[in-house]
This record gives sequence, structure tokens and C-alpha cells, in this order.
Amino acid sequence: MDSKKPIAGTTENNQEPNPEANPEPKSGNLPLRVGVVFAVFFLAASAGMTALTLGGGPAFLAPAVRQPLAFNHLKHVKDLDLACNTCHVTVETEAFSGLPSAEICAGCHAEAQGTTAEEKRLVKMIQDGTPLAWVSLFRQPPHVFYSHRRHVVVAKIPCTECHGGIAETTSPPLRVRKLQMKDCLACHERKRVSTDCTACHR
Repeated sequence: MDSKKPIAGTTENNQEPNPEANPEPKSGNLPLRVGVVFAVFFLAASAGMTALTLGGGPAFLAPAVRQPLAFNHLKHVKDLDLACNTCHVTVETEAFSGLPSAEICAGCHAEAQGTTAEEKRLVKMIQDGTPLAWVSLFRQPPHVFYSHRRHVVVAKIPCTECHGGIAETTSPPLRVRKLQMKDCLACHERKRVSTDCTACHR
């Protein structure tokens, strides 16, 4: 008498696979896995889009903003130690900080300083006379008056107070959370300055 036991997953006579011996893995936890993947993706995307915002917020609800060039703030501000008014020339003298024109960029980039593809594009735009159509990320609605000079020079408020970590970016953010009245009021209350309606609404 043959005392050999059948191989697991087979029958004793013909050694054919026995599906009951090795059942297929159940997919009962598939929804959980899918949920975890989507949750990780959502959190990563949200973190990336709100990293530059004041106190976080639903930046992902804002429309995407496309800029003419992938300007590297980190390179210019941190590595080259350029002051903000090098490119934003009216930040200390007027209400609007100003956005760099091709003429301003040409002061350093009439010829290529490096090897990046974005700088090559910039040099070509300068040589072709193509204007740099920057899109303001933080502009307030028409009924709100905001003066960069008053906040930067008089109140000596650092740029990060309103613009977050913009100086740490290597390309312009697609979305930021717009400053809201509650942000401005909270700051005015902390610094004990006017919260009258006419201070900002003119």
C-alpha cells in the first residue's frame, strides 16, 4: 500500500490541481487599498498646492495660473541673494509691487548666464522683443486698497507674512489661496492698527 500523501493542491489519482486546496486570494480589502491610494494622492496634491498659502486653505479650488516662464525664486533670492526690489522695482515706493519686464530681466539675461532651457527661452524672448506677460497671483479685488509701500516700508512687514514661501520655489505655483478679509483683519488686530472699513475699502 502506497502511504504517500497527495501533494497539496492535487488529487491522489491524477495529481491535477485542486482549486479548493489553494483558493484564490480574496479581494475583500481591495476597496480599502484603493481608498488609501486616493487619500495619499489627495493629501500630496493638496499639500503641494497649499504650500505657499497663508495658513493653508482650499487652493486647489482656485483656477490654475500659467506664467510665461518657470521663474526660479530660490535661485535668485537665496542663491544669488537678490533683494525683492531688484525685480519688483516699485515694492517700496508704490501700492503695486510691480512685475519684472523684459527690460529688467535683460539687465542680467541679455546673454545666457547658465544652461537651463528656461533661461534660453528668456534670452530668446528678450532678443525677439517678446513681452513677459506675468499674471499676478495675489492681486486684490478693485474695491480693496492695498499699499505695498505702507506695509513693507512703514510697517516693516516681511514678504512671507502675505506671500508665504514664494522665495523657496523653483517655479511659479499654479495655485495659491487668495488673501481674504479675515486674514487682513487678524493681522491688523494683532498689530493693533485700524480695522475701520475705510482703511482698506475706498
